[in-house]
Amino acid sequence: MRLNLKKLATPRVISWALTAVVRLWFGSVRVEILNRERFDRYFLDPATGNVVAGSWHRHAIFLFYFFRTIGPRGLMVSRSKDGDIVAQVARRFGYTPIRGSSSKGGTRALHHMIDFMKETREKRLCGTPVDGPRGPARIMKKGMLAVAKESGALFIPMACSGTHVVTFPKAWDKTIIPLPFSKIVIDFGEPFTISPENDDTEIEILRRCTEQTLNDLTDNLDRICGYSEPLGPRQK
Repeated sequence: MRLNLKKLATPRVISWALTAVVRLWFGSVRVEILNRERFDRYFLDPATGNVVAGSWHRHAIFLFYFFRTIGPRGLMVSRSKDGDIVAQVARRFGYTPIRGSSSKGGTRALHHMIDFMKETREKRLCGTPVDGPRGPARIMKKGMLAVAKESGALFIPMACSGTHVVTFPKAWDKTIIPLPFSKIVIDFGEPFTISPENDDTEIEILRRCTEQTLNDLTDNLDRICGYSEPLGPRQK
């Protein structure tokens, strides 16, 4: 009997393999959390309410793993074929995938994310890279601010960097992945809430301030870890 490899390589099989690789690869990585008190208070204490967490796309893969054990979590996942695999991996790590992105099904996905954050009194966390899915890198979009505003959740900026990482220099986001047995350092910005009465002008000011906070967090962590982001073709 001949095996049909194409049929075997279904999203379910691929997601199972990716989950195993991620657990094995990242399981040896040491994590240092700056502002540990902030993390413990706002992410682990049920009394502080729901949290919308935002990071740059560059950090997303390890942060996805880092939050694997924290309460009910929603995650924005694109409607692409690759997104089908990511969604299954997310479920294996305990996330609730919310399908859509700024380029496809974004408005509907944001409404679903807001509903996810509002539908229970149980503390919930949600997040997505706020410069994704296609960039430009380190330029913040407003979607997750809207989720925080409409759901009444806290918004917390976050970033990470590492002492020894693999960088994908040709990727638009310069994705980083820590090497086994290396160290990742994570930091969190000051939490804030968004008034339902804030208009578009006020949200834009908040977007710019949050974008600057995310860039400051990222640059500071890179300095701490001794990491230098490789230049892209247009920067050389």
